[in-house]
Amino acid sequence: MIPDKQFKKLLHSSKGYDSHLNGQEIEPGYKPDFVLRKGNNFLILESENSSSRKTFVGGMVKAAHYLQGERKGKLVFVLVPKKNTTAKAIAKHLIPYFNWIKDKTNLREVYVIEAGQYYADDCVMELLGADFNTTALKV
Repeated sequence: MIPDKQFKKLLHSSKGYDSHLNGQEIEPGYKPDFVLRKGNNFLILESENSSSRKTFVGGMVKAAHYLQGERKGKLVFVLVPKKNTTAKAIAKHLIPYFNWIKDKTNLREVYVIEAGQYYADDCVMELLGADFNTTALKV
């Protein structure tokens, strides 16, 4: 498990994207853990230590709400796996909710990756890079 404060300080990166926010409010009531930006394209990261599936659905709905109008983007959940909360289980759980919401938003893709695969010793994988695309589960 990595505390939110430490997760927000990691050097998250993706080709062409710049660091935008790390825990600040992006719109009233919505404070994603980290946001990268390339023009009107956003890459939103949420670090989740919770095993509540409602937390993941809620995070996706908040990202979908923010990504409207000219704003487009992708969401990445970095989770700490537990017995009943694996990346595979969460990705599978999110599918019907994402299918329901995707024509109402500019949220284009949702990924789930386990924390141990995404970072180790403060080193993080490049988001949307080759290693990420073979490791993360796309909803």
